[in-house]
Amino acid sequence: MKSHYQVLIVGAGPVGLLLACSLKKSGIDVVVVEKSSSRSTHSKALSMNAASLALLRSLGVAERFERSGKEISDISIYWNQQRISHVDYRQLNSCYQHILAIPQPETERLLEEYFIELGGEIRRSVTLSAIDVGSDGINASFPDGMTLTCDYLVGCDGSHSIVRDFAGITFSGFDYGIDFYLFDAQVSWQGKRDEVHYFVDEQGFIIVIPLADGNHRFVLRCPREDKSLPSLAEYQSVLSRYIPQPVVIERVVWESKSQFYNRLASQYRVGNIFLAGDSCHLFSPIGGLGMNTGFQDAWNLAWKLTAVIRQRQPDDLLDTYGEERRSVAAMLRDSTDTSTRLIARIDRDSEKICCWLPRFSNRQRARTLHPQLFSGLAQRYSGSSLIYEGRNLAGKYLPDLTLIQQGNRVSSYDIVDGENYHLIVGSENDKQSLMTVLIDCHLSVYFVEVNGSDKKIEFQPGEYLLVRPDGFVAIHESLGTLEVVAHYIETNNIRNIHER
Repeated sequence: MKSHYQVLIVGAGPVGLLLACSLKKSGIDVVVVEKSSSRSTHSKALSMNAASLALLRSLGVAERFERSGKEISDISIYWNQQRISHVDYRQLNSCYQHILAIPQPETERLLEEYFIELGGEIRRSVTLSAIDVGSDGINASFPDGMTLTCDYLVGCDGSHSIVRDFAGITFSGFDYGIDFYLFDAQVSWQGKRDEVHYFVDEQGFIIVIPLADGNHRFVLRCPREDKSLPSLAEYQSVLSRYIPQPVVIERVVWESKSQFYNRLASQYRVGNIFLAGDSCHLFSPIGGLGMNTGFQDAWNLAWKLTAVIRQRQPDDLLDTYGEERRSVAAMLRDSTDTSTRLIARIDRDSEKICCWLPRFSNRQRARTLHPQLFSGLAQRYSGSSLIYEGRNLAGKYLPDLTLIQQGNRVSSYDIVDGENYHLIVGSENDKQSLMTVLIDCHLSVYFVEVNGSDKKIEFQPGEYLLVRPDGFVAIHESLGTLEVVAHYIETNNIRNIHER
């Protein structure tokens, strides 16, 4: 049996499987080990945002997930049973103007199936017992005497990460000390079944999320002395109190109790050992950012591992993984903590509710900012050594554009492949300005087809975007500064860029 791999991933949850798929698709020799004997049957993570759907599209599997989930384009937020705010995903400049409600077991099934299609290998019922780093690589030992060696090891093994412990990485933060309950149920009610509802009052909250099978996910705080799960009658009482429309629970399909956490790893890399997902950050489920943030970890790490293993860029590229992803996680940790304290009524400062109230002064900001925050598209790699801090789009995920290359139209989302850099230019009239860059840098070039939807973004003729393999904009500048592209490629030692 094979015993050496370029990359060993510990944990076959959504994040580990996504990382495995991304690497395998790029031709990297990768194996996944998992202590459980089978896939998870617990619903757990549910919401997949626009940023996650975009990267799944880059892998060529987004449609599989869309068919299995439920598209939701609206979020309504209620205070004391009165709607105070509405988040409309149709405001997003993305081809995914919705979130996707899809249970974690289904997400794992689809990713595992794709990984196997790619020729991937998952070893189950295998628990890591030791890691030894030597001059010839990393040795991973298991209780049955099996040893696997690898060049890189990634811990995607959750909040109680063994990899994190072996690497000596601290996981600081706190628990909220409050029990929260999650359950999926078949219900009868007159509320809108195609949007997410947040019902909040001075005592707590309920979140209601519709599912593809007609059931609903409920997340609630239910203070009680008994630490067992509430009875159906208790659930019914809480729902009737918070939800203004009559609601009747007909059947509980799944239920769980959980603490909410707020934790962040001190670092994401020790040598050739990395962390991703819940092993390096834990947020409360309010906002649905946990798994989605883990997906972005995996996507960021995958293209960098691929570039280094393929000798397209030097090893220090891997340092930017923690540089970029930990800074994003730190911001999300803080913002999620604020919203959790507010919605769970841990923080009872009524003034903080005001940012969600529809007022003339903040209406336009709320209309555009709130969808960005919930979608994951607001994240920006500010301060990253891989981002040239120029114009507005630098450090952001590229916008939804219709592009032209050699007379063919293509979506900007479809050029992102996890391996190659691309140049997007604001107008075909600027071709002549590009000749030197094309000759020296071997970049594939696309031109923007200007139409009504493309005019929404801050990108104009006479400008260009250098897009990284993960779809994030490395440079947004005017064509008069094209020498910046050549300097960027030279400075970052980028080699073997794909030439179309």
